[in-house]
Amino acid sequence: MKKQTIFLLLCLVQAVLYAQPRYDSSVFKQKNSKIDDVVQIVYNAKDKDLEFSDEVNANVFVFNNFSWSKSVLPLKKNSTGVWTADVPISSTTAFIGVKFYQGDINQPDAADNNNDRGYAVALKNEKGKAIAGSYLAEAAFQVPSITGGDIIYYYANTPAVPAPEYLKTLGAKEYALSGKDYLNYFQSFMNLQQLALGDAFPIYAQKLINDALADKGLDDQTLGLFYNYANGRLKDAALISRLEKRVNADFPNGPTARFIAFTNTKGSSPDKAEVISSYEDFLKRFPIEQWRKKPNAQNFIYYAVYRGLGSSYFESKQFDKFISLYDDLDFRTGNELMRWNIMRAYMFNMVGKDSLYNIAEAIMPKLIARKGDNSYKEDFDTKAQADSNVVKNLDERLFTHISLLNDLKKYGEARKYFLELSEKGKYDNAELNEINLQVLEGLNDDKQILPLLEMSARYNAMTPRMFEKLKVIYLKNHNGDGKEYEAYLSRLKSDEEKAEMKAYVDHNWVNHPMPDFRLETADGLFLTPEDWKGKIVVVDFWATWCRPCIMAFPGMQLLADKYANDKAVGIYMLGTMQTGDYKSKSVNYVRGEGYRFNLLHDSVNPTTNEQDLVFKQLVPLFGDSSIPRKIIVKDGRVRYCSGGYSGSPSKLMDELSLAVEILKNEK
Repeated sequence: MKKQTIFLLLCLVQAVLYAQPRYDSSVFKQKNSKIDDVVQIVYNAKDKDLEFSDEVNANVFVFNNFSWSKSVLPLKKNSTGVWTADVPISSTTAFIGVKFYQGDINQPDAADNNNDRGYAVALKNEKGKAIAGSYLAEAAFQVPSITGGDIIYYYANTPAVPAPEYLKTLGAKEYALSGKDYLNYFQSFMNLQQLALGDAFPIYAQKLINDALADKGLDDQTLGLFYNYANGRLKDAALISRLEKRVNADFPNGPTARFIAFTNTKGSSPDKAEVISSYEDFLKRFPIEQWRKKPNAQNFIYYAVYRGLGSSYFESKQFDKFISLYDDLDFRTGNELMRWNIMRAYMFNMVGKDSLYNIAEAIMPKLIARKGDNSYKEDFDTKAQADSNVVKNLDERLFTHISLLNDLKKYGEARKYFLELSEKGKYDNAELNEINLQVLEGLNDDKQILPLLEMSARYNAMTPRMFEKLKVIYLKNHNGDGKEYEAYLSRLKSDEEKAEMKAYVDHNWVNHPMPDFRLETADGLFLTPEDWKGKIVVVDFWATWCRPCIMAFPGMQLLADKYANDKAVGIYMLGTMQTGDYKSKSVNYVRGEGYRFNLLHDSVNPTTNEQDLVFKQLVPLFGDSSIPRKIIVKDGRVRYCSGGYSGSPSKLMDELSLAVEILKNEK
């Protein structure tokens, strides 16, 4: 009997503990009961991690108008050794939490949040009554997922969820306190009730919404709130249907009806005709002109509808309808449609070039005309970032169109669009610079060729043919005397470009042992570390399936040609991670394209039977398995390592030759 009594007492104590908040409120002191005053933080660090700190700050989390915000307050130590600070509050401030720390807020030297139990206080008004939101905040402070927001940053470890009965009590108190205002924090309130009620929650939620629908005066925003929750969380078909009928009856042209109509489109249908019909019907009922007269946050709907409709028109070859959409599109949507459809069609030969020209030529002027419409402003923090993104994307769309025009030998039109490029876009892409050289040659505009080549050199975006052309012009202008040609090239490059290149190379120095190897050449011979003794060796890991690797070949050829007569430097292209008859495939491709490389084949790993033995041994150095990857080996050690490809052959050559020269001059 005695044991049973003790057990019951323990259960009672546990129940009482679970019915109380975990946090400590003793560090707060409300100075007086006036509204718009302050709450004082009074923190005694004795016997805590911050006891011997010279400087203590408070990371303050405030629940105001049903949302969290956080700020930092420096604390001052008073004559008794207690740290204090004042937290400003208003009449709607319901709850405050605080975490103390020393040092950097993101990586503090020491911190105290009461061992993840928290320091917090629920505030009361001048009459001593709880403030709307205080019970919700009490729950959310202990379970941050209830409201989300800044409070998620309070805990080092996710705290345990309090007992359901305790949460249920908080939910009931908040509902009684806030009344119908719960619509202002509906999602958070429902999250709390779901935790409190568990399996009984769906019935509760359905009843709450159904009861609320008895009110004939509900506005469109409230009905939208209910619809989104029923459709996204409850998945109750009957309730969803009831809400749809109510919305379409009361607010047939409102935002909620628009959203419902959008969710009922058939964008995921495999039947293109069904997709097109559903999107066309949507736009007839909710034309974009109507939305633009009273815009809200539903721009995403039109972006999705036009993107889906445009792509469906394009894929079903209804090109006239595709073009006509651009009368309605903003830059953001038109840019995406052009990227996804025109650029892909050009790259993968999905549409004949003459047909593609007719489409692109019809829409390109409209896209250019809308570049200043600020349609990207919601995607970026600042206008400058949004504007920069517009410039970048327009340059990319122009690149595709100029390439197409060049292929069709429409040089005059290509030149016209070249002038639409940004200043940087005109010269910092080696492939586009090569195309513009072809355009000028096609126009017999010799006067513009040298300025193009010199500006391309300044941006370090040159192809091998551009170097050849520049040298021919230089020699012609200097009576065949090429002694100062290299100095001339160096002067063309800006000091900024040179400094950036030096910084990039300096960032990529390493010192890692080169694995032992026995690598087969294209001619069936074998190389070992002995063959590289006394040399500086550049190795480019590549594969026939790797497009960036292939794109980097012109730059590697420039490097190979530069050191062709230097016996102290070796340049090797090492094929790796390939399958099938990879030896013949890689050799035939390289030789068929006219490249003059020293080819090597990576060895087969006897454990995995994959052709990656040397490469995989270097992955710990690389940090990943991506290619292309360049290394420079000296005295049996990898001394330099860089990955990827910038798109500029000349820049790649300059990078690797600079690293080679530094290693050559090393004592």
